[in-house]
Amino acid sequence: MFNFSFGIFIFFFIVVIILVAVFSSKGSKKTLKNSPIPDNLGTQLEGALPIAQALDHSLSSSYLEQVKDRVIKEHPKWTDYELEWTFFELKRYFVMNRLLKSVPMFSKRVDDIWHEMLMFTREYETFSKKFYHELLHHTPNNDPTPIPFERAFFDWVYLSLFESTPNSRAIWGDFLKNPLKREILDNFRQLSEDELLNKYFRTSEDWLDLKRSLIQKMKKEIFHSDDVKQGKKKLDVPQIQTEQQFFQLAVGAAVFYSLYEEDQFREQMSEWYPSEYYKVAHTGSGSSCSGVACSSTSDSDSGGDSGGSSCGGGCSS
Repeated sequence: MFNFSFGIFIFFFIVVIILVAVFSSKGSKKTLKNSPIPDNLGTQLEGALPIAQALDHSLSSSYLEQVKDRVIKEHPKWTDYELEWTFFELKRYFVMNRLLKSVPMFSKRVDDIWHEMLMFTREYETFSKKFYHELLHHTPNNDPTPIPFERAFFDWVYLSLFESTPNSRAIWGDFLKNPLKREILDNFRQLSEDELLNKYFRTSEDWLDLKRSLIQKMKKEIFHSDDVKQGKKKLDVPQIQTEQQFFQLAVGAAVFYSLYEEDQFREQMSEWYPSEYYKVAHTGSGSSCSGVACSSTSDSDSGGDSGGSSCGGGCSS
């Protein structure tokens, strides 16, 4: 009798555990909000507006409609505003690819639309050569190794160029969860602007002022971090205002903690995170990729909204 009762107890205990796991998984899936999309890609760094406008001019309305029709057929559960928001984030990704040599892909949702764009070969080539002056390649890769340092640099560039929104975080995953790679910080500290342009940025002269603005911004945040470390300045946790204002300050804090408290990066940065900003969960496992290394992982800290494999600009087919 005792063994039977104990068996029943174990059975119900296992059922409860399974139900908790199922409902927790469901609760972690976050749909996008039907909120207004920022104008001009939500650019916030001086000199970024023209490149956003150039991207729009490179995408013909007929091509966009073809892609959207195909996406709707492939993803019938997506609402119109989910499609528009995801396309919006893909455009931001394209801008980053226009500036940097290689940009990882951290969102399967965004990558899905990129895949659909590629189905229209002639139109994609026309867009790519008009905006990039060359073909922007895309190649899947199934390497399961996460690349948190690449995610950290992605976050810094993204948040320097664009304002964050709740939908941005839902699509890409949490920002500023990993420290910047020490090698990158040392390079930006020690190398000249021209050397950094050759190392990290596309070699064309297009958008040179914007590229230099990013370099100068990183250098400024590194030197400000040095002053904080030496006690000349303070790194105060800001009073929460708008999300845009919060992340404008938080990228500087991320540079400081990457330089001087890398081992406690998450603990220190967590003091900056308003809890409501990080209730956004992901709609699956993470995916990440670059022209050098790609990954597909279930670790949401190193990825974005869902799984799969993808590759950023710089990869070849």
